[in-house]
Amino acid sequence: MRTRSAISWLLGACLLIAPAACSSRGDADTGPILIGVVAPFASTPGEGIRNGVAMAVAEINAAGGVGGRQLKVVEFDDQFNSAKAVEGYQYLAGSQRVAAVIGFAGSGIFAAMEQMSRFGVPIICTGVGADRITEMVKEDSAKYGRTFRVMHRSSELADVSADFIRGFLIGELQLSRFGIMVEDDIWTKYLSEQWRATIKEAGGTVVFDDAFSTQTTDFAAMLSRARAAGAEYILDASSRVSSGQYLKRWAEQKSQLIGAVPTGAGTKVYFDEIGAAGTGVTSVGTIPSESNPLTPRAGEWNRKYTAAYGDPEYSSAYSYDAVYLLRAALDSAAASDPAALTKALEKVDVEGVVGRYVFDADHHPRYGEGYRVINMIQYQLPDANGYRVVWPKSRATAPYIFPEWYTGAARTRLQGIPRS
Repeated sequence: MRTRSAISWLLGACLLIAPAACSSRGDADTGPILIGVVAPFASTPGEGIRNGVAMAVAEINAAGGVGGRQLKVVEFDDQFNSAKAVEGYQYLAGSQRVAAVIGFAGSGIFAAMEQMSRFGVPIICTGVGADRITEMVKEDSAKYGRTFRVMHRSSELADVSADFIRGFLIGELQLSRFGIMVEDDIWTKYLSEQWRATIKEAGGTVVFDDAFSTQTTDFAAMLSRARAAGAEYILDASSRVSSGQYLKRWAEQKSQLIGAVPTGAGTKVYFDEIGAAGTGVTSVGTIPSESNPLTPRAGEWNRKYTAAYGDPEYSSAYSYDAVYLLRAALDSAAASDPAALTKALEKVDVEGVVGRYVFDADHHPRYGEGYRVINMIQYQLPDANGYRVVWPKSRATAPYIFPEWYTGAARTRLQGIPRS
């Protein structure tokens, strides 16, 4: 009898305890909704993730939160380390019981995705462009289908810059000899492969092709080799390495044109270091601003962000938009249960500051007119906002310019080309 009574007491206690334990993510809970953030905070993309999330959370909380509940951020610094990225996801999804984890800016995202079938908490990636993420979701949705990406992917950057190579650099400037200089990382593979193919198809030649490690600090020798090879234009790509490190050397050498995906170029820090000598550099334009009007809200958002945190990073606006997508999903699901939240995220249709977000089956947001677009911009004035859209022609706000020191034949050719 004593044993049966004990069992009955335990069962009764479990019935009382279990609903409370299970409601920490459910609609019965009136406490804050926890949002996890994993990022390498002592880095350019990491700070962008942290600040973008913080800005959106502050706005949402000031407006009353989500269903009357405030959002609360719990952070974990993964330091660009895969093991720490896994530890961060496990900590946030397990003991902290967050609704979702936003961020990731390195290859640690892939290791973290392996833990999703165990924890089930959605990941909203805002700092990694590698196409492999959405390929994994498409190949095994049961295992990886709670991963969403709220940013561009490398192949989109490759397509935009390849169109610029084909249509403008080769088609209008009639350049034919190219150098490729990229950070050694998985995301740059898509870029360099597409660039090589585009240049070959358009009748050009790659005369210099090299990659640099994330520890590289002196780029003088690499740029000199590109010049010795006869490169007329250098296609560059960097993420963890600030482009200011090699663009300063480029400005000093004054040999060839440059630009493609140089992270950090055009920011206030970049121009404080390089000044007017840094004008003429082209870049993909993924950061919304008055000079890169990706949406009607771009200018206002950029001004508010800059006033609060300084220069936006490539991950800033994406992380900001990710929080609003999560809010929409939380509203729709009326709960922060991971399974319900995942289904709600799949159905969101939200106008962000970068563009309109609607997820395809691989959980990547649609790209193209009416959704998200990417421009090619050029830094034309020695100012943090001194860049203008130069490609495609349909969205251009200014003509392409050359650095003052450039005397190549392309300058003469461009003068004879009418701009539509």
